[in-house]
Amino acid sequence: MTLPSINPALGMDLVTRRTLQRRIASVSVVIPAHNEEATIDEVVADASRGLEVLGTSGEVIVSASGCTDRTADVAREAGATVVDAELGKGAAIARGVAASKGDIVCLVDGDLRYFGDLPLVTLLVEPILNGTADATVSDLYWRPLYPQLWLCGFFAPLAGTLFPEMLPKVGSTPWSGQRAAVRELWPESLPTGFTADLALLLHWNANAVRMRPVLADDWTNPQRPKPELMEEEFGLLVESAVARGRVERRAVARLRGWFEQAYALMAEYDPERHDPQEFEARILDRSLAELRARLHVA
Repeated sequence: MTLPSINPALGMDLVTRRTLQRRIASVSVVIPAHNEEATIDEVVADASRGLEVLGTSGEVIVSASGCTDRTADVAREAGATVVDAELGKGAAIARGVAASKGDIVCLVDGDLRYFGDLPLVTLLVEPILNGTADATVSDLYWRPLYPQLWLCGFFAPLAGTLFPEMLPKVGSTPWSGQRAAVRELWPESLPTGFTADLALLLHWNANAVRMRPVLADDWTNPQRPKPELMEEEFGLLVESAVARGRVERRAVARLRGWFEQAYALMAEYDPERHDPQEFEARILDRSLAELRARLHVA
C-alpha cells in the first residue's frame, strides 16, 4: 500500500519575524485560604514581590473561605484586600476572581511556601505577559508519593485516554492550584469544592489557545489527603468526556470498574516493601493496561 503524502507545513502559518505581542496588562493575585493564619502573611508578601518584579500594576486579594481563625486579619495587615467566601476551594476561587479587576488572574494557595529565586507569581504570569501563553499551570516537582500515585495510577491513564491533547499542556503536577490565565478564560461558575482545579484544567483545555506548564523550584505545603477527591474527579473527567463525545455513555460503567481497580492498585503501596519510583512506573503500566482492556483499545 502506498501512503498518501502529507503536507509538512500542516496547518502552519510560517513567518519570518516575531508576531507575538507583549501584553500591557494589570494582574490580580487571588489567594484562596481556609484557616491559613500561620502562612498567609508570607504568601501575600511573596505575591506582592512577584508583582514588583513583573513591573506591572496589580492587586493581591485573599479570599477567606469559611475561616474561623485570624487569616483575614493577618492578610489585611500584610497589605492584601480581603473578601469573605463560603467554605470550599471552588467557592473561594470564584469569589476572589469575581472581586478582582486585573486583566490577568493568578492563583496561589494560602498555605504554599515557595523557595525559588523569583516569586511564583512572576514565573506564572511572565509567559502570559510575553504573549507565549494564555494560561499557565505550575509544574512543581513533588517528592511525597501520594500525588504521584494520583498521576500514575489515575490521571495520566484516564485523562491521557479521554483528553490526550491535555497532558502536554499541564505538566507533571496537574493537581497544582498555582496557575494563571487571562481574564476571559475564567469560567463564570466552578464546582464549590476541590474539583475546581480540575474543572479549570478542562475549561482551559477547551478554550485556551496556549495553555502551558511552567517549571518551578522547591516548595512545600501541608499534606492533607482527600480520599474522596479522586472519585469526584473521576466523575468530572468522565462526564466531561461524555459531553464532548470522547466516550459513549454506555462505557461509563466499564470506566467505573477500571477506577475501582486502579484505586485498589494504588492501595497496594507499602513503604516498607516498595521502591517509590519502581512502584509508580509499574502502577502506570498496570493501570493503563487495565483501562485499555476495559475499553477494548488495541
